[in-house]
Parts: sequence; structure tokens; C-alpha cells
Amino acid sequence: MVKIKIPGSTSNLGPGFDSIGMAVNRYLYLDVQLSETTSITHEGDMLKDVIDNDSHYLRKYLNYFYNYFKDRGIINYQLNFKIHMSSEIPLARGLGSSASCLIASLEIINYFYDLKLTTQDKLLFLTQIEGHPDNVAPSLFGGITISHYDGKKVDTVVAPGIEWPMYTFVPNFELKTSVARNVLPSQLPYQEAVDASAISNVLVASLFAKDYETLGRKMMSDKLHEPYRHALLPHYESIKFAIKGLGYCFLSGAGPTIFIMLKPDKVQEALKYIDNLQLDGTLSKIESDNIGTTVTV
Repeated sequence: MVKIKIPGSTSNLGPGFDSIGMAVNRYLYLDVQLSETTSITHEGDMLKDVIDNDSHYLRKYLNYFYNYFKDRGIINYQLNFKIHMSSEIPLARGLGSSASCLIASLEIINYFYDLKLTTQDKLLFLTQIEGHPDNVAPSLFGGITISHYDGKKVDTVVAPGIEWPMYTFVPNFELKTSVARNVLPSQLPYQEAVDASAISNVLVASLFAKDYETLGRKMMSDKLHEPYRHALLPHYESIKFAIKGLGYCFLSGAGPTIFIMLKPDKVQEALKYIDNLQLDGTLSKIESDNIGTTVTV
């Protein structure tokens, strides 16, 4: 029996669009063993509506990676798997559920076919499929990752973790990434792009300097995606107003989850104000995962 554990992730951290992500302590768990036929079973509320059929995300990418390596002559036989999944990562909420499942499919193929892929190999394969490394990189490496994909290779730097208290507000509705991307413009004016780059630069510097006041301000100064997505997420403005002066927030990935970073001496006050909003969703404390994906026998 092989056990795989993959952390979810929050991405962008405001202006770090398609580049910056952080692994979080919400996990996808898989128990995998060889079998005569491939079957996938599910456990827990997060996966209660998932059905094992040809469109199952894990099955889809198990087949993808099998065919990828078969077509290149790296493997010449097919294995089948009995897979049991459970998850703490809500689906379609901007916490990396699809990226974690994608990683799982590659880890299964890598282990059982003894491909001996390096973490960097895995990151490139996964980024080529996702199109951006901001979720797969932190879920693989753990911690906060800052990455660039140029279409051929991925460069990743791991940044220090955030030491202020962190929370997520997960609303009781889904938002598909494809829908959230459709509201983005195809281009930005040059000066606006320059400003967006400078904001992201200062955010990265503040991470390494552990200057969380500056970090928070830059998290809330994005020009690349958040202004266009706020109309899809009315609860964002409510939370932003409630924690003004007490902390900072940003969209987790494409949303609808809101990531919240609070000043250590203002936590209880901020939580009270958020609770008073009576929003339809769940507010939870969250922490960074600093280990990343693990595969154990």
C-alpha cells in the first residue's frame, strides 16, 4: 500500500498572479495499490458528489501520463490501481483541489512505474498542463513559492513563511477557474503593467524581510486580476471593510475563497467583525504546510 499526501494551496497572494503560491494545511490523501482493474473510491464530505467515471480528474490524468510515457518508449506495459481518496480541500474554491489531484496522478505513475522523476521534472510536467506553477509548485515543495514558467522550464524560489495568523473564508458556492478567467482583460496599458510589476516586486521583498504591514498592503493592491473578479465575489468587499485596520485579505487563487492575514493583537476583534457579517460560508484558521507532497510505503 502506497500512501500519498498532498497539501492544498492558495495562489497569487494578491499581485503574484500565476507566479506566487503557498501550501496550506488542507490535504488530499490517497491509498494506492495494484489491482486487476482501476477503481477509485471516495471518503468524506469534500468528495461525496464525485463519481468514478471516465471524466474523473484523477483517472483522466493517470491515462494522460501513462500515454505520455508510453508514446516516448519509457514504459511498455499498463498497470491498474485500486485507489481510495479522501480530502480536506474544498472543490472549486480556489484552494488548489485540481492541482493536488493532478500531482497525485503523476506521483502514482512515477512510483509504480519506477520512473525516478526529480521534483523539478515533476514541476515541469505539471506546469505544462496547468499553464502556470502557482498551485503545483507550493503543493510539491511546501511553503511559499515564487515561480516563473517561460514555456520551456520553471524557475522556483522558496520564500519564508508568513508568521501572522491566517484564516480562510470559504463561501458555500463554487467558482470555476474558467469562469473567473473569462472576466480578465486580454491586455493592460503599459503604465498599468509597470505599476503591477512594481507592486509584485515589493510584495516579494516584504516576504523575505518579514515586513507584514507592507506585505498586506501590497496583497490588496493588485492590478492584474482582482479588480476584474470582485464583481463575482460580493463577500470580498464585506470582509475587506470588516477587517480594515486589523489585517489584510486577498482572493485565494481565482476565488471564491478569501484568504485573510490578521495583525496578531487584532485577531479576536477582526473575527468578531467577520462573524457579525453573517456570510454564508465557513471561516477557518489555516497554516502553511512546509513539507509538500509525500509518498510513503
